[in-house]
Amino acid sequence: MVLHGPYPVGEGRVANEARAALDAGWEVDVVAMHKVGEPARELVDGVDVHRLPLSHEWGGGGVAVAREYLGFTAMATAKVAVLTRRRGYTVVHVHNPPDFLIAAALVPRILGARVVFDIHDFAPELFAMRFGARRGFGVANALMQRVEALATRFATAIVTVHDPYRRALEARGVPSGKITVVLNSVDERLVPATRSGSASATDEENGFRVVYHGTITPYWGVVLLIEAAAQIVPDVPNLRVEIYGDGDELPEVRARVSELGLSDRVHLSGRFLPQPEVLERVSSASVGVICNLPEERNQTAIPTKLFEYARLGVPIATADLLAIREHFSADEVRFFRAGSSDDLADALREIASFPEAARARADAASQRYESYAWPVSARRYVELLDRLDPGS
Repeated sequence: MVLHGPYPVGEGRVANEARAALDAGWEVDVVAMHKVGEPARELVDGVDVHRLPLSHEWGGGGVAVAREYLGFTAMATAKVAVLTRRRGYTVVHVHNPPDFLIAAALVPRILGARVVFDIHDFAPELFAMRFGARRGFGVANALMQRVEALATRFATAIVTVHDPYRRALEARGVPSGKITVVLNSVDERLVPATRSGSASATDEENGFRVVYHGTITPYWGVVLLIEAAAQIVPDVPNLRVEIYGDGDELPEVRARVSELGLSDRVHLSGRFLPQPEVLERVSSASVGVICNLPEERNQTAIPTKLFEYARLGVPIATADLLAIREHFSADEVRFFRAGSSDDLADALREIASFPEAARARADAASQRYESYAWPVSARRYVELLDRLDPGS
């Protein structure tokens, strides 16, 4: 596996797939980025992790982003080529973004390996969200669309995160038989042994706990959560907001917390936590929030945390976006108008005021989640690997 990111912290999907492959008898190597304090090579739950000497820098401009992504791709391509001579890979699984990271699979593909291209997000849409107002965007975006098309053709098989992306890929010309959907659901081994939701006895001790975990970037709308929290303090005096993660909007979130006088109510971890640890902390929350903004890309995105909150039985307040509504109904989650801190504040007030109704929705969401559970996707992923193995 090759990914432009750290492993395993912050990459739950990659770790889930790696564990599924290991359980099925595959040997798994991962080539990933480096985080401060991590060794260059480490065995993590049976996965041989090779970390390259490059770390992600949040908030960089276009030149810095290009240098980082191209630099990592060059290093990963060289590293995979060297490892291929020793390991003789059957399958190379490349995770986007960027799409041009598929170049890392070139040498093993020439030598007979199959290539899986895992589309976590559509790179052209991500690029448009971040750099759409910059000069020269049109040319760069056309180039990225071309790279995406070449990557999907080069790959032996395509894996993606849900049916809306599958349909979009088919509309872009990818044959349906080439696509496998592997949802970003929760590996059951990571789920805390016990959980409690909004009706928990711990509410009296810890207050009304509103949680968000994951990347903190402008398009995920975390500032909205801070602004909504400021509005409901008079109505929910025991309010506590917990945000676990990191990202280029973290400084803005910190500043907004200070401006609104919420420093005693908002906890910012300032870093990504290992998935078992963050799930443990989230499991007893009063409500989990998904505050994605109404960007075009977000209409077809399903945040991993949506499945995690549902599996944990945590009441959910989520932006009303197309792909989310396709997977959960208003009987299972509390929708609010995407991009509106006022509507989010109303949703949080309602959940705090009517915990029994919130608990009923959470229970319904947990039942709906059963059809999305990880064992189904894990089996689908392993079946794909087995089909790609010429010796099976």
